[in-house]
Amino acid sequence: MNLFNNNIQKKSLITNLVELKLVNSSKGLSRTETRFKNKLPINFSFKKLTSFKKNWAGRNHTGQKTLRTRGRMLLKKKILTINYKFRLNCLNFVAGFYFVPFYNKLVSLVVLSTGSITYISTTTNSSLFTLQRFYNYSKTKLNQYFVLKNLNINLPIQQGFFVISQLPKNKPISLIELFPNKGVQYIRSTGSHGIILKMDLRSKRSIIKLPSGVKKFFSTFSICSLNSTALPTNKLFKNKKAGFKKKFGFKSIVRGVAMNPIDHPHGGRTKAIKYPRTPWGKTTKFK
Repeated sequence: MNLFNNNIQKKSLITNLVELKLVNSSKGLSRTETRFKNKLPINFSFKKLTSFKKNWAGRNHTGQKTLRTRGRMLLKKKILTINYKFRLNCLNFVAGFYFVPFYNKLVSLVVLSTGSITYISTTTNSSLFTLQRFYNYSKTKLNQYFVLKNLNINLPIQQGFFVISQLPKNKPISLIELFPNKGVQYIRSTGSHGIILKMDLRSKRSIIKLPSGVKKFFSTFSICSLNSTALPTNKLFKNKKAGFKKKFGFKSIVRGVAMNPIDHPHGGRTKAIKYPRTPWGKTTKFK
């Protein structure tokens, strides 16, 4: 009997907890729908650090071949999910770097004090195993240290991201967002940088010259980083070899117009076709 009573008490406690968590739906929703008011940290969904992408080039929405592809079909490529909306105020340190080969992009693996791990695009300032922190709207200089009392060690804390109002004019900057919490959208390619031309703290606007030469307004509360993005010598590289992309899985392809009529419906120096066709003679106009 005692066991039976204990089981009943446990079931009643669970139902009470569920009733406390479940809240009636807001207006506009059906009455059967419910939502959790207080979620545990384990219930939240986070983005994966890496994801696999399948190459569907050359196929239509049904999966049929419509073009000759330049790469291998159905090849899974491992892609990093870079966090361009990183705005946390907690301590973090750079645990390692990852080089994306074909795009020549350097990405840093950042470990936060909260326990989470993200990939962030790096600049020329970042170095391995250094403590970093993002200070919100603070105009003071960084002279802070992380103190280990037991070991009597003072570790310097560097500033990873800045607010535009903190930075001086006519100095290279990169990884800029248009307005706060929008995410980094400008000056993300390797070796690129921009310059702050003017800044008005009353209207909270600043004029920044982008690498293309375009001058654009940005909010002074949006984040950015000092110096150019990583690998500034990338612009000195010149691709003088025809088989450069062949090493990365991209095959060369011949145009259908340059072929003979037996090899392709576009061939034979007759360009009087109604609409483009596949190498097998099928139409690709509505695909």
